[in-house]
Amino acid sequence: MTETPDAPHYREPGVRYRKVRRERIETTVIDGRPSTRRVPYTTYEALPPRDWDEIIRRGVAGVAIAVSLLAAAGTTASVGGLLSQLVHPGVAYSTGLIFTASWLACLGIEYVERVDANRAARARNVGWVMLLIGMAAVITYGQQMHQLPAGVVGSSLDLAAKGLWWLIMGLDRVKLDPGVANWVAEREQEMAGRFLLGTRLGRLNRRASALRDARSPEFEAAEAILASATKAQQIAAGDSSGQGADTPGQSSGAPQPPAPPAGGPTPIGGSIAGTVRQLLDDNAAYAVAGSLDDAVMEQLTDEVRKAHGDRPNLKETVRRTRDREIGRRAA
Repeated sequence: MTETPDAPHYREPGVRYRKVRRERIETTVIDGRPSTRRVPYTTYEALPPRDWDEIIRRGVAGVAIAVSLLAAAGTTASVGGLLSQLVHPGVAYSTGLIFTASWLACLGIEYVERVDANRAARARNVGWVMLLIGMAAVITYGQQMHQLPAGVVGSSLDLAAKGLWWLIMGLDRVKLDPGVANWVAEREQEMAGRFLLGTRLGRLNRRASALRDARSPEFEAAEAILASATKAQQIAAGDSSGQGADTPGQSSGAPQPPAPPAGGPTPIGGSIAGTVRQLLDDNAAYAVAGSLDDAVMEQLTDEVRKAHGDRPNLKETVRRTRDREIGRRAA
């Protein structure tokens, strides 16, 4: 039933309601000019029924947290008292927390890997091993203090805490059909592969950018070698496709790449830097002090492109190399 602010609040029997504060739009018109404002009012809205399953789950989780904290305190005190005879008490009591923290961490990994039974089993087994080691340490401390029953009872605290968490995790533990489990595993492998590939490519790109910004001659030489290898592969692929070079006097009609002019630049040591230095020596227009005009820079880049092939950001690379060489010569 829809309520209006002025209507009486009708309530269904057995339904819980809560009072809420809302606003409605009210418009006043005087002399044909409207004025709108928000007017607050109070109404009641129905609440969903209580989810007792969720309430019980939260209560049990709260009890498990409290038991885990108490168990961690007891194990820390016992292991710390046992190790304080060998090391400083501060170090001993800090070390005592390792056992409970270890099986709790394994419990978290087991929950995350609950879809894959094999990976969840590894975390579960390691958790039980850490629990047994902690229990043995507490029992040993009780025997040393001539209070073996107290040591056995104290060691059971961690066992009770892990047992509670094991039962809670069982609420979400579902044994998948083999086909469904295999489908989930394949999807996980695909996503993991994409993530790892993206991470590796990102790391390599960051390294390449750092080397490029540092203007490393080794990096430029490596780029030139890779460009030459790629160009050779493209030429080989073109020859193997059945469309090789035309014989004299014949033309296939296919566009041919322009041949480099006689006396053009040739790579020196297979690096862009060597080619730029040669061009600066051969053409005084490229070697003027200061920045080049965009047209002259484009012409210089074309000369380098003829020698090394095209590649991303070639113009910027040529500009940096030329400016560095001009600065070196000026010094």
